[in-house]
Amino acid sequence: MHWADKTMSVLRANQLEACEKDLACLPCHGLFDPDCTDADAEALFDLSFYAAEELGAKRKPGKPALHTIESLRVRVLSAFAAEAALLSMEEHDLLVRMVLFGGQLPLADWDSYLPARHLVRRLWCRVDRGEEKRLTLVMPRQLCSTALLLLAGDQHKKVRDLVEQVHDSIDNTLYLMGMMQAGAPENHLKKLLEGTHADGRPELVRRFLLAGYDYIDAAGGRLYLIHPGLAEPERMLPLMSRCGQNGAGFLAMNERELSGAADSVSDLENPLYERMLFLLMDCVRPELTAEDAVEDLIILAKQGVPVRDMEEVLASMLICLPTAEMISALRDLSDRTPRWLYLSSNRVQ
Repeated sequence: MHWADKTMSVLRANQLEACEKDLACLPCHGLFDPDCTDADAEALFDLSFYAAEELGAKRKPGKPALHTIESLRVRVLSAFAAEAALLSMEEHDLLVRMVLFGGQLPLADWDSYLPARHLVRRLWCRVDRGEEKRLTLVMPRQLCSTALLLLAGDQHKKVRDLVEQVHDSIDNTLYLMGMMQAGAPENHLKKLLEGTHADGRPELVRRFLLAGYDYIDAAGGRLYLIHPGLAEPERMLPLMSRCGQNGAGFLAMNERELSGAADSVSDLENPLYERMLFLLMDCVRPELTAEDAVEDLIILAKQGVPVRDMEEVLASMLICLPTAEMISALRDLSDRTPRWLYLSSNRVQ
């Protein structure tokens, strides 16, 4: 595809559009609905995290076990406290809003679609399709009441602080490097969780990563977390071995060093961003914002996209022809923006 079809805005829009269609096709029953019977159990299991986890566990072949509603309910409830503490950032925000609204939350914007889908995969919620195809996320009262008590507890807050610490490190690493092996933050979080009520639940730590970040599976069963704007992660995989076995420097720097490196990159990129934003204001197509357009261009530069291709992308974003000043600012942005993995750029800073 042309690079105009591989910007972060387009990739994200395609992902969320697919997620919206998926949400609209989910079973109408939730695990804790009174009218949910064993006839619904297999369908619910198949769409859940449990099915994918059992498939990846490489268990010895045997007679497939049939699932019952009661066994699935017990499974969900037994892990509920630990799982609630290990939600992704977006899932946790959605859970808080849903609890405040009494267990029913209209999905009014696309940003809520992905975390809603993951909460359904945890078998906590179902999606109602109302008039005009409006989607509403519904959590049963017993889970909603339990979640309210958990959110107020000190244990939950303690684990959430640890989760946010790891999230910040992942976020900084992905912005600096573009991708990383999942094993490093996974092991780091497991270590931090020792002695908490979420200790000894590796499958929930993995769910946190799968629900919170874009990712790809590579050869050898390795999972890589990727920046949402990385359009061609396969091209970067061969370079990962040069960045260490633990995921592009995640363990090579502590949280303070990662934060400092991210701040340094921001200090470098902010003038480029502000200049480009000033030039594009009121010039982008109606479906875009100038902020998103500039961010897309910076992410393309981080991937080493040739400046000629970036000029074509810029032209596709505008309602007018690019001016000479826009082209000059774009070339400067391309030259000075640090590239992913090595933090190098075309021009010596």
